[in-house]
Amino acid sequence: MAEADGPDVFVQKSNSFLSWLESTGATVSSKIQLEDLRQQHRGRGVLAKQDIAEDEELFAVPRAAVLNTETSTLPHELKTHFDDPWLSLITVMIYECQRGTESKWKPYFDVLPETFTTLMFWEPAELNYLAGSAVVHKIGKESADEAFMDKIVPILKQHSHVFKTDGINDAELLRLCHRMGSTIMAYAFDLEKPEADQPKPGDEEWEDDEEETEILPKGMVPMADMLNADADRNNAKLYYEEDKVVMKSIKPIKAGEELFNDYGPLPNADVLRRYGYTTENYSKYDVVDIDLATIKRRSEMQHKETPKYNIEDRLQYLEEQGVLDDGFDVAHGGSEEFEQFPEELCIVLNTLCAANEDFDKWKRKDKLPKPELTGEALRLLYDALAERRADYGFDEVDPKDITTPKQMDAWRVLAGEKSLLHEAAETVQQLRSQQGGSAEGSSSGFEQLAQSIKAAREQTNGARVPSGSDNKRKIEGDQEQKHEGTGKRTKTG
Repeated sequence: MAEADGPDVFVQKSNSFLSWLESTGATVSSKIQLEDLRQQHRGRGVLAKQDIAEDEELFAVPRAAVLNTETSTLPHELKTHFDDPWLSLITVMIYECQRGTESKWKPYFDVLPETFTTLMFWEPAELNYLAGSAVVHKIGKESADEAFMDKIVPILKQHSHVFKTDGINDAELLRLCHRMGSTIMAYAFDLEKPEADQPKPGDEEWEDDEEETEILPKGMVPMADMLNADADRNNAKLYYEEDKVVMKSIKPIKAGEELFNDYGPLPNADVLRRYGYTTENYSKYDVVDIDLATIKRRSEMQHKETPKYNIEDRLQYLEEQGVLDDGFDVAHGGSEEFEQFPEELCIVLNTLCAANEDFDKWKRKDKLPKPELTGEALRLLYDALAERRADYGFDEVDPKDITTPKQMDAWRVLAGEKSLLHEAAETVQQLRSQQGGSAEGSSSGFEQLAQSIKAAREQTNGARVPSGSDNKRKIEGDQEQKHEGTGKRTKTG
């Protein structure tokens, strides 16, 4: 996030925020301090002034100081106008921000960013740096614009005296919606119930089915959102108590070290999309989306000489069986969080590559094939990986020549995804070799195939882009994507 304040103003706002926070009844350990980390492109951060032991309280914030629909003074009929927690919180934040000094959260808004480096705010020419990555198609700016203009902006105009938006045109109101939506995306927390009140396995209200998981209210937790995150450097966690939320250390922290929260196992592409930066530590969570359109196209090419091959019949059956999706994420091999090739992907590939008689038998018995990839399925996967590699192009950029942070972030995303495709292709070749099939083992062979696919496209004007599908390996609840181009906050605390 960008901050234009000079060092003195930056520090003054930080100090005013801390004074305000303590006036709300919050407590902040003398062992930590807010720090200006803009030189490291990390905005504000929290550093340890002294050594901190494991399980030590770092700060505690009363629930009354958390900014949400319950604590805001926005009239009840307006803050409950929307059933959607995102739209409700955006509306509340616009109201409190526009009130200025009349709002008790004014010192808090002073330390929140007004501008962002998330993909929502990249120019089209800058998004071209990410050509090939499916993340470009997951930003959701058009759907966010539509939701804001159709739902929030009319409320702001109808009640302009309440929201203090008199004289502000639609374009400015839309920008205000995006600012608050992006603030929530990057800073808000799901407000969990106190741990003592949460149901446990065996309780009647316990639901193991994630489809029935309660949608938690969202809120802005002052100070908790000042912590940055960097994958496994996480050393602090937010705990929810009856009348307050408490941040505690989860491991010893040395004086001078930064306190880090946890975003969860996010790919660099999603960290960039939601939070506006990348780091090498998130590279191990990178994924590449293999969209269904690519799988279908390569399967039709592979089976064009197969008599009575009906791919639509197979896809319909897979849909009925609940394993078909718009795309599937391929991850790094050996990942503790994700399978390199998801089981659903393997079942789809095996189904598409099965002999007609085998498919007919499965269909009669209402069964699916096992997920262990057959030789034909491995060939199909290899070709699909090569086609995805072709999407990225072959104009390599030397990181030494990169001059802007956005170019570096884009380079890190693309380098990680292309590396993952090569790794996946090598795994496929190894599996083919183990099965006694042909495996022309080489990274150069994979590149040559991808280049030939790209050349064939150019000859037929068949250039394509990946679908950017949202698939089943979802790290977060994506129902919020339509509002600010992202899933829910995974700063889990």
